[in-house]
Amino acid sequence: MEIHQILQIYLSSEETYESGEIIIEEGTSGDWIYIILEGQVKVTKRTAAGIVTLDTLKKDAIFGEMGLFGKAQAERSASVIAADGSVRVGVLDFEQLLRDYESLSPALRSLITALIMRLKAANETVAAFVVAANQKGRGIK
Repeated sequence: MEIHQILQIYLSSEETYESGEIIIEEGTSGDWIYIILEGQVKVTKRTAAGIVTLDTLKKDAIFGEMGLFGKAQAERSASVIAADGSVRVGVLDFEQLLRDYESLSPALRSLITALIMRLKAANETVAAFVVAANQKGRGIK
């Protein structure tokens, strides 16, 4: 069974974005969580040296989850942009996800939070690496 089938109970709506459209903007607040149904997106981060691409996500990838599971609802840590044509995403029901998350044991919630914070730190490390590599002329983007 594919992930989008498992998450079907949480799907509240679908949205379509054209290439280059911003789905999530770094630094803004938001609590929407998305799953890619068709197409692909780029995850980018602002750095002192400019914008760097952290990853390209494809069908069944989930993004926007740090706001719910990472207790970091105040600000998005990266931008997500539709890439290479249109992308169709499912918008997951934040309230239902939050209810289910809060029904987990405190130990499991702490584990999930720790993993999300590690992912956020890893994103920062990758962005710094890309900037350093570009400054050395290796041309990673």
